[in-house]
Amino acid sequence: MNVQINILKFFQSIRNPILNALFLILTISTETPVIVILTAIMYWCISKKYGQKLLFTLIPNIVINTGIKEFVKAPRPIGTEGLESLRVSTATGYSFPSGHTQTATTFWTSLMIIFRKKWVYILGLIMILGVGVSRLYLGVHWPIDVICGWIFGIVFTIIFSKLFDIVDKNKDYKLLLLTLIPFIIFIFIVKSESYIKMFGLLVGFILGYIIEDKFIKFNTIDEYNKEISFSTKTDTKKGYIVKSVYRFIVGIFTLLLVFLKLNYIMPKYVLFKFIKYLIISLYAVAGVPALFKITKLA
Repeated sequence: MNVQINILKFFQSIRNPILNALFLILTISTETPVIVILTAIMYWCISKKYGQKLLFTLIPNIVINTGIKEFVKAPRPIGTEGLESLRVSTATGYSFPSGHTQTATTFWTSLMIIFRKKWVYILGLIMILGVGVSRLYLGVHWPIDVICGWIFGIVFTIIFSKLFDIVDKNKDYKLLLLTLIPFIIFIFIVKSESYIKMFGLLVGFILGYIIEDKFIKFNTIDEYNKEISFSTKTDTKKGYIVKSVYRFIVGIFTLLLVFLKLNYIMPKYVLFKFIKYLIISLYAVAGVPALFKITKLA
C-alpha cells in the first residue's frame, strides 16, 4: 500500500495547470456522454455492424466492472492523508477496478480489432495509457485499479469480440441469450442495485440486436456504399451525409427524451431501475433504427 500511495503522491507532486487540463480531458473522454455520442455515431450513421460489435464489447465490460466493484468493495484513495484528489464528483462507487480505464481500454481495443490500422493502434494505445494514468494523476484510483482495468478491458474485449463474430455470422441468437446466464448468476452473488441496473443495459442490447437483425434491418453508410458508386454520384453521397446528420440529431434527441421520461415516471425500486435501463438500451439499439425507417431516414 505504501508503494501505491507513493505513486499517487508522485503524480500529485508534478501537477500544473497544463497537465491538469490534459488529464481532465483524457478522463472526460471516456465518461458516459462522450461514449454514448461516439457509439451512437458509429452504430446509427457509419457502420451498423461495427457499432453492434463495439456495443457488444462495451456493455458487458461495464457490467463486469460494476459487478467486480460491488463484490470487492475496495475503498478509493480519496481522503487519504497527504493526498488531494481532483474531479471527485465523477469518482463514485468503489475503486477496484477502474471503470474509466476499463471502458477506455475496451473502446479503443475494439476499434483496433475492427479497423486494424496503424494510426488506430497508435492513437488507441495513447488513449488507453492516457486515461489510466489520468486516474492516478487525479488521485481517484489506486495503481492496482488501473492495472487491472487495463487487463480486464483487453481480455474481456477479445472474448466478447470473438463471441460477437460467431453470433453475427451464424445468427445464433440462442448463444447470444446464453451469454446472459453467468451475468444472471452473479446477481445473486453481489446482490447489488448498481449491478442490476447495468445488467438491464446488457439485456436491452441483446433483445434490441435480435429485434433489429430480424425485423428492422436498417442500413448505414458502409452498406449503402456497396450499392452506389460515389465516384459517379457525389450528390447522392452528400445527401447521405446530410441524412446521417439528421439521423444523429433525431436519435440522440429522442434517446434523451426517453431517458428523462423514464427518470420521471419510474419508481425508485431496483426492479424498475432494471426495466428503465433495459428500455433505454433497447430503444437505442432497435427503437431508434425503427424510427429511422418510419421517418425515411434509413
